[in-house]
Amino acid sequence: MVGKQILEKSGLNVDVANDGLIAVNKVKENDYKVVLMDLQMPVMDGYSASKEIRKFNKSLPILALSGAVFMEVKDKIYKNGMNGFIYKPFNPDDLLNKIEEVIIL
Repeated sequence: MVGKQILEKSGLNVDVANDGLIAVNKVKENDYKVVLMDLQMPVMDGYSASKEIRKFNKSLPILALSGAVFMEVKDKIYKNGMNGFIYKPFNPDDLLNKIEEVIIL
C-alpha cells in the first residue's frame, strides 16, 4: 500500500491484486506498462504468477518486490521471467527510478 501511495502521488495510475492468481488475470485483461510483483502472496506466489504471465506476455516488465537479498532469490527472480527487483522497504526515489529503468513514464 505504501508503494501505491508513492506511485499515485507521482501521477501514475495503479491497480492492485491481492493474490498472484488475480494478478495474472488482471494482466490478461489490461494493458499495463509495468508489474510490481510481490514474491510472497496467497493463492499463487510472485514467482509462479510471473511464470504464468510469461506464457502469454513476454515483453511486459515485471519487477519483484522482495525483502530478501540472497543470491538464490535473485537467481530465482530472473529464472521465473522477472526483469529486476526492488528491495523492501524501499526508498520512494529508488522505486520510481527502478520503474523508469524499464518504462518511460
